[in-house]
Amino acid sequence: MARPIVAVTLLVAPALGLAVLDVAIVATAGARPGGPGLGAPTHFAVRQLVGLGLAAALGALVVRVGIDRLLRAAPALFAIALIATAAVFVPGVGVRAAGAHRWLHIGPLSGSPAPFLIGATGLLMAAWSGTATDGSDRRARWRYASRGLALALALLAVLVLVAQPDFSAAAVALAATLAALAGAGVAGRRLVPAGIVLAIALALGASRFGYVGGRIHGFLSPQSDRRGHGFEVLALARAKATGASAPTGLGHGTGRRHLSSAASDYVFAIVHEELGRLGAWAVVGGWAAILAGAVLVTRSAAGDARRRGAAAACAVALVAPAALHIAVSRGWMPIMGVTMPFLSYDPALTVASGGEIGVLVAIALAPASIAPPAVDAGAGEGLPA
Repeated sequence: MARPIVAVTLLVAPALGLAVLDVAIVATAGARPGGPGLGAPTHFAVRQLVGLGLAAALGALVVRVGIDRLLRAAPALFAIALIATAAVFVPGVGVRAAGAHRWLHIGPLSGSPAPFLIGATGLLMAAWSGTATDGSDRRARWRYASRGLALALALLAVLVLVAQPDFSAAAVALAATLAALAGAGVAGRRLVPAGIVLAIALALGASRFGYVGGRIHGFLSPQSDRRGHGFEVLALARAKATGASAPTGLGHGTGRRHLSSAASDYVFAIVHEELGRLGAWAVVGGWAAILAGAVLVTRSAAGDARRRGAAAACAVALVAPAALHIAVSRGWMPIMGVTMPFLSYDPALTVASGGEIGVLVAIALAPASIAPPAVDAGAGEGLPA
């Protein structure tokens, strides 16, 4: 029982720490009107606290339901998430901003459904790509369930995200799909070439959008593009230099005023500038702990392809955005507009991430099933072994 307790602690404790730091960053913003991290701190802090409460409730619900029942419900969850994500194109429901359709606005609720689609895609791949530990095929209740159909639906989800366009979410969805397949037992020699081909296709698709080229130009030559995409690249560099030399203290960084969406798309840069290397390494350490906990959970499900695939998919859905966010904030890659789970101001992502933590905890606490007896390869029905 010691390993499940360690795994749960490694997953939950860092997530709580990151969430507390996020609320502190939003709450210490200036009083002037503006976006999260720039002003109206009470409004955005309350919204994020509500998101954290919903994330905790969803995680607890997932643990209560149990991983096996959740996997049986994976097709329905995927259908709901896909419909919600496609609804961003519906006038009056979807919100178009900066040339993209990525957000829903229904009454008091608003946010991007993409994080929920990423998690649901990973669950569907896991549910339809393996059998339970006891040897039973839980896909039988879905007449057309198969690994091939699950892969086709996953690619459909990726295409919907590309159409928005949201290439970072599409990349994470692809990564979660491949992770679920790897966890379910698909050989790496088949997944690696497929992953490379899909990544190249996604990159080629992104290159057809002019703003992507502008971001690459701003990244490669920020000095010549000070009034365009290079402005934020230079602002990130200044925040990085300040954090390395003399941290400004929480709430006193200049990056909040110069970076757009400072508390969401660039929150790691804000942490580094205001709390210095110690704060930045604390965030990296928190994500290292979450990754270690996810690895322990995945290994504990070694005898069940469905659970193992779900654990691997949720691990990637959590860690991949965090890694991309850190890379952008450190100036290692062009700006992508990707938020970090729990630390960024993004209530929708926070809720979805809480559900993914719940999936990992549910797998860690699930009772181990007895593996099916080995079958002699030389034995057959009606033939002597």
